[in-house]
Amino acid sequence: MFKHGLRRRFVLLASATALLLPLGIAQAGALTPAAAETKSAAAPIPGAYISPWGSADVELSPEAQQWLDREGIIVEAISPFTMHADGKGFSMPIGSTAGDGLDSKGRIYYPGGLKLRHTESGQTATLKPTWIRVMPRPGYSAGVEVNGQTFSEETQIADTNYFEVMKGARPSPTGFRLEKMPFYFTQEAEDLIEAHSDIDALEGGTLLGTLTPHFDYIPGTPSFPGLPG
Repeated sequence: MFKHGLRRRFVLLASATALLLPLGIAQAGALTPAAAETKSAAAPIPGAYISPWGSADVELSPEAQQWLDREGIIVEAISPFTMHADGKGFSMPIGSTAGDGLDSKGRIYYPGGLKLRHTESGQTATLKPTWIRVMPRPGYSAGVEVNGQTFSEETQIADTNYFEVMKGARPSPTGFRLEKMPFYFTQEAEDLIEAHSDIDALEGGTLLGTLTPHFDYIPGTPSFPGLPG
């Protein structure tokens, strides 16, 4: 039993490393800001799922919370995203029916998104649809709509990197997780929001928050038809 448990934990961590290896390969591309994508749809890679079940929690950084308070901005979740009770983060489902499918552009699509509402002016910035990018530039990207008008079908909102992601790889009783993956707000996201609204955006390079995905899947166990395992 003890040996089996050690082997299972090794398999989980090895699997997480293999799945996230493209993040490390992509670091050269992460040094140069990418232009906004012109198309939001891409074909999924059949069976390319990290986990068929799971959830993810995002915790906004203290710097991001201070910015929201200072500017009088309210963050609203777009279903199926849900805000945490304290307003300091949000949760979203992941898995084969809600996200985690790697598409041909190296992205994982998640239904839902966020809306930033500026209380003083009534202006809004909507970040939807949502992707976690694995390559060529790892991070969080989204479509950007300001006051109901679409200005970008996809812009990199925040960057992350392989080394910080892998520091948080942990096995869990039901699969594995990546603890507190850091995401840093990009300069292009700051520029886009400020160019089209009165919102004083978060400064580029600031820690936006951390993402903790919970993958409720043990590699090697039966899953859905067409999925690994």
